[in-house]
Amino acid sequence: MRPAGILRLAFAGTRADRVRVSVTAAGAAVAVLVLLSCATVLTIEPNSGRYHSRMFTDANILTNVALATLLFSIPIMFLVAQCARLGAPGRNRRLAAIRMAGATPGQVGWVVAVETGLAATIGAALGVAAYFAGRMLLDNPGPGGQRPLPTDVLPPGRVIVGIVIGVPLLATLLTVVLLRRVAITPFGVVRQSRQQRVRAWPMLLLVVGLAGLAAINAVMRSEYVQHGGMSTSRENLLVLGLLTCTILMLLGLMFTVAWIGYQSARLLLRVTRRPSALIAARQILADPYDGSRSFTVILVLTAFGSAAMMLHSWLVTEVAVRTYAMRDPALGYDAPPMDLGGTAAFRSDVHDIVNTVLLGLTAVAALTLLIALVESGVARRHTIAALVAGGTPRAVLARAMCWRVLLPAVPGIAIAGVVGMLAMRAFTATATGGWGRNVCTGTPAQCAGNDAGNYLEYVSVTHTFRTPVPWGEIGGVASASLLAVLLVIAASVLLQRSSTNPAELRSG
Repeated sequence: MRPAGILRLAFAGTRADRVRVSVTAAGAAVAVLVLLSCATVLTIEPNSGRYHSRMFTDANILTNVALATLLFSIPIMFLVAQCARLGAPGRNRRLAAIRMAGATPGQVGWVVAVETGLAATIGAALGVAAYFAGRMLLDNPGPGGQRPLPTDVLPPGRVIVGIVIGVPLLATLLTVVLLRRVAITPFGVVRQSRQQRVRAWPMLLLVVGLAGLAAINAVMRSEYVQHGGMSTSRENLLVLGLLTCTILMLLGLMFTVAWIGYQSARLLLRVTRRPSALIAARQILADPYDGSRSFTVILVLTAFGSAAMMLHSWLVTEVAVRTYAMRDPALGYDAPPMDLGGTAAFRSDVHDIVNTVLLGLTAVAALTLLIALVESGVARRHTIAALVAGGTPRAVLARAMCWRVLLPAVPGIAIAGVVGMLAMRAFTATATGGWGRNVCTGTPAQCAGNDAGNYLEYVSVTHTFRTPVPWGEIGGVASASLLAVLLVIAASVLLQRSSTNPAELRSG
């Protein structure tokens, strides 16, 4: 097969295929933009005094911002992977037809690689263009040369090239691996539709991920590390450990939700005789991983959102404990020596920014879920049309779709919220703050005399508060995710009407 033929077959398809190419490009653009922003933060020199915000001047805050940006790129990569899977049933049939027409498995793999690779490459180019355009548009130095954003810092060239090449390459490899069964044989699609029994072992990934985070926190707080141990490689090991544990935890979350959906479907078959519930249960048992794949990004964002709410609660508690330490009677202050209201306001602004970003990503994830549900309905259009022709009311099919999505989604979102909270609580269970000053221990006359310095003694106090769990805010994150899922279900039910037309039985 010539390269021109592979290119033509890669972009031949239905409207769903064109939507997948567009959404994959958009996801890759967002991923490249976020990773370039993360690289920019890592390139900033702390304590330079070149920026207005403390996020880019304080060394400790800058390290936390860089780490948070790096971790926040994980759900972006999940989004790219999810985008590459849109329209999978229709694409599987098209690739199987290409195999039956005489194409080799390698040629089918090239068709998939070219389609995803070119789409992701276009998206990566758009992400780079948006990054440099943003640098120019947002560069607004003040009279003193200070900037609101680090638009004067550029990551090393090799880092930019690595990000631009790495994102399309990762998306391409992932898509080829996920479609390997279709590439091996043209009948792979048929075998994929058989019932799959899922196991509970992925829960171990959740446990290992959470235990790993707790272990990292214990190691970083140990006296050995606090007194300079592992000083040369501490930061690298910390980042590597956090990324590894986070990925394990998120993979365990995704596969655990599939197991919960599978067990819930089995239980539903035993306790109900409602047609809609029976249809949904049979659909889940036929492909237990379909539901968890469809809203993977929403689960990941729910976990990250809950972790962000837990982190914000710890930051608020840290301000409170430092204020309490300044007011300790042992220090003898008539009034607190410092107003931490500016720090609280700064952290509140950062919290609002995080919430805005989470809402935007949730909207994108909801759009991805909508396209996946519509494509799933198209893939089942013959079965659905046969049910309608046999007398099944369309309302029953609409309720069946609700059951099929909500049965794994509701417990999945709840578990994601708890997992995100526990992951962050491993580092933020308590907030410790202290203050110190020189206190005169002599009599009032001695303290007022010329030799008062002889009676000065440095007194420091330290207090520890337990960080409250922000169940209300975590519930708000979970509610926003569930609301997004419900809106997607409502939209997909409206779009499903064309798939329930009995005339679909005539199409091949």
